[in-house]
Amino acid sequence: MKKIFFLIISILLSSCNYNYIQSSNFSSYIIFIDPGHGGKDNGTSYNDIFEDELNLKISTILYEKLLNDNIISYISRIADYDLSSQYAKNHKIEDLNKRIDYIESLNTTLFVSLHLNYYHSSNVNGLQVFYQKNNYESEKLAKTLQKKLNNENKKNKNHKVGDYYLLNNCSKCGVLIEYGFLSSEYDRKKLLNDSYLDYLANIIKEGIYEYLNTI
Repeated sequence: MKKIFFLIISILLSSCNYNYIQSSNFSSYIIFIDPGHGGKDNGTSYNDIFEDELNLKISTILYEKLLNDNIISYISRIADYDLSSQYAKNHKIEDLNKRIDYIESLNTTLFVSLHLNYYHSSNVNGLQVFYQKNNYESEKLAKTLQKKLNNENKKNKNHKVGDYYLLNNCSKCGVLIEYGFLSSEYDRKKLLNDSYLDYLANIIKEGIYEYLNTI
């Protein structure tokens, strides 16, 4: 039986913990999973349903699937908090910069940041993947994941360049996935089902593996 080692890593000044696993399988790959928002930053919401909580739930599921497959994996938070310091002048920017610092310092192969969307029309639903402008590998990863998600969602959405701080300021290959709309009743019903989140995390995992087979 393979031995699994967990190493709690403290990086920079953050109190955030990272679980680490080393195996001979996929030993050259490092995956970083980023549950968007957290703490006082709930992201979007619908009544008492908060984006940051669902982001953490699906991210944890995905993270654990990667660990179970013996892939070196990190996650930016393991509970409901952000990564900024107590007296930060701008909690949002410091939080995002910490996430970027972790991704860069860990020599990450790729990162996936998970978020939920909201739109004024409840008829808009579905999943979409955003990639870094002028980053070929990021676009390739986004295209692979979007194709996988389209098969589940029965939609023909296109992966798109994302104008997001995390994508714009990180040099590593990565994508941001908006895995549903809280404004959509159709999406909400699915997102509140743990079995669906597990199913969706598995699709994302398979998309990551498909991409890794190309590099």
